[in-house]
Amino acid sequence: MKVLIIGGTRFIGKEIARQIVKRGDDVTLFNRGKTDDLSSLKSIHGNVDNLLSFKDKILDEKFDIVIHCIAYTEKHGEDFVELFKDSKTQTIVLSSCDCYEAFQGLNRQKDKAEVPIRESSSLSSMKYYWSDSSAKGDRASKYDKNLMTDILMKAFSRKELNVTVFRLPMVYGPGDYQYPGRHGAIIKRILDGKEDIVLSDREQCQVYTYGYIENVAAAIVHSFNQSICNGKIYNIGEDYSRSRRKWAEEYGKISDHHFKFHILPEELIRKDSSFRNAPPQHLIIDSSRYKRDTGFVNPISFEEALEKTFKFAKNNPNILGDNIDYDKEKKLLANYYSLIDELYKDF
Repeated sequence: MKVLIIGGTRFIGKEIARQIVKRGDDVTLFNRGKTDDLSSLKSIHGNVDNLLSFKDKILDEKFDIVIHCIAYTEKHGEDFVELFKDSKTQTIVLSSCDCYEAFQGLNRQKDKAEVPIRESSSLSSMKYYWSDSSAKGDRASKYDKNLMTDILMKAFSRKELNVTVFRLPMVYGPGDYQYPGRHGAIIKRILDGKEDIVLSDREQCQVYTYGYIENVAAAIVHSFNQSICNGKIYNIGEDYSRSRRKWAEEYGKISDHHFKFHILPEELIRKDSSFRNAPPQHLIIDSSRYKRDTGFVNPISFEEALEKTFKFAKNNPNILGDNIDYDKEKKLLANYYSLIDELYKDF
């Protein structure tokens, strides 16, 4: 088969490309040409914001499957429909679980989660839901995967497009550029040989659904030529969700490292007053629908996923984020335990 990956040079797109090549299929990448890790593959160099400029070149290739990894905006959805409208091409578009109201509520310190979150759960009530955040840069004002997905699904209902949309969880594993926001601080403590780990009372209980990179990519590739997926939206994620404390314990187990946990009130760790008395953070995603429809089973076990993730971090410690001020933590702990002893001395 001939497969086109739009944005196939980083993390998820790169892993999808690797797995497709391993299958023996013909892969072409559409990208800006700024990353050459996959230079052995055929490429069409261009900017996704000007996708239609490459319409003739792309259609001439007669791709069997197209995977869009970087569709963030309404325009990306409109251009994609215009490009493949009335074709027989199987199209796959990657979205994210950040589209749910539960996710955006937690991002704003509000507990709107009724878990588990299914494909039918409430979507963000706010348009362009990252527009009030600097995290997404210049594209934030137009970023809205709900609007993008709606355009695709309407095209499907008009019988103009064969499309499947996957909503991805927090994806972790080798090559993840968001290690600091995933498990970077946990792994860094292990690599630094630190037994003590400080978590807030709220943080230790956080339960999010993650997905290991190879399993997420395998789930997407598994949908190839499966007509049952056409016109569907699927959540992807691990079957089990774990608290942040449990993640630390699991990383400690595979690295033969023992953690001594210190659980402090949130306001002692985060000086931002908005975090005081904030609700718990849970984002548990139900991904069972896709497994029921297609029989997909994760090829990589949880233990192997942890080992590969830890090994990559050990070999690339610069990806783990800022250094931890252990002396400051030590002083904070000493003061905290002293105050606790003082409070309870008369009880």
